[in-house]
Amino acid sequence: MLGRAGRPDYDDVGYGWVICDHADADKYRRLLREGKPLESRLADDLDAHLNAEIALGTIRDLDDVMDWLETTFYYQRAHADPESYDPEGLRERVRSTLQRLVDRGFVETDDELAVEATQLGRLASNYYLRLSTAAHFADLLDGDRLSVDSVLTAVARAAEFDSVSARQAETDAIDEVLDGADTDLENGHRKVLAILQANMDDRVPSGLRSDAWVIKQNALRLLAALHAFADRFAGPRAANLLRRIEARVEHGVSREAVGLTAIDGVGAGRAETLATGGLTTPGEIVAAGVDELTRAGLTAGVAERVADAASELPRIAVEWGAFPTSIARGDNEMCEITVRTTAGGATAGIRVTVNGVEMNQKRCYLADQTKVPVGVFGADEDLEFTVEVTFPDLPLPPVRASRSVTVE
Repeated sequence: MLGRAGRPDYDDVGYGWVICDHADADKYRRLLREGKPLESRLADDLDAHLNAEIALGTIRDLDDVMDWLETTFYYQRAHADPESYDPEGLRERVRSTLQRLVDRGFVETDDELAVEATQLGRLASNYYLRLSTAAHFADLLDGDRLSVDSVLTAVARAAEFDSVSARQAETDAIDEVLDGADTDLENGHRKVLAILQANMDDRVPSGLRSDAWVIKQNALRLLAALHAFADRFAGPRAANLLRRIEARVEHGVSREAVGLTAIDGVGAGRAETLATGGLTTPGEIVAAGVDELTRAGLTAGVAERVADAASELPRIAVEWGAFPTSIARGDNEMCEITVRTTAGGATAGIRVTVNGVEMNQKRCYLADQTKVPVGVFGADEDLEFTVEVTFPDLPLPPVRASRSVTVE
């Protein structure tokens, strides 16, 4: 316990009290009397620190690395205690660390040994990620199709949660939440997964609540990072899925109600109230009007504010124009589909598929309308065209419109 000194007209002395077991008293007296040497931990995470400095532009080549290293406490301790730190080997240690960063895709180098952060390295630095976590996130996005389970498992597996422990008393609560879940996570990481899944439905068991808030806040940071990874490496569809998962973990709402959290002033309670009343998208909120929102459970003043906020979000209409309903076998026709927002604008990803196979996609800021070229080809079977619009930065569900074409 530390008292306070320095308050004007009150204190000119502060007191500190060490309260400990009697058996530890001599140890603390010795520490207070003699102190304890402080050691550098830089070497434990030298690769992460180098990656951050390269991403910032502080380090551009190997000479810059040494100049930077000489400013650190690590360098001072190495020369003060050469037997423990081996200062003569510092340059080689730094060179090998840089090479590992290059081999793992965090840093690029050229023939003149200049170094520059890759997009992976910059994202890892921007979000303060352990490099193993950043590499795992990149691998996840390079693999099979994303799902809620794979995303939550990737976050729960992150090295940032290595210090989480699962107490014996929490075992039953963890097993209850993860009943039937297919996961190889163990101990603390399994506990993190249970808390994330329970948070999505706002049903964290009492046995897990002691650590749930801290774990949730750290998980939201990791989900924000994974969203940025998805937006950069996998595209708008993956980014939109990550944004919806992030919103569900943060607000504790159902999959049906998550799009309502994009509306300013709508949190978990209001979202679930509206979804229970059959209103699950901002467009439905606007169409319902204030009277219907009050019947769904909102007060008149809140209903008016929610309706106004919902009207500022994008509402999508797909116009097929002269799109054919049939085509002769072997013929082809180039058409143009219009994707329009009838309300607010936002960054959008537009994807066109035929019979489930992607034909083309584009990313744009959709403030009014955009044209999408689509080729209609008379193949061996009838065609089902689907236009999907997703919003990478908003937790809105994808908007889809389909058109069938008969091959004659």
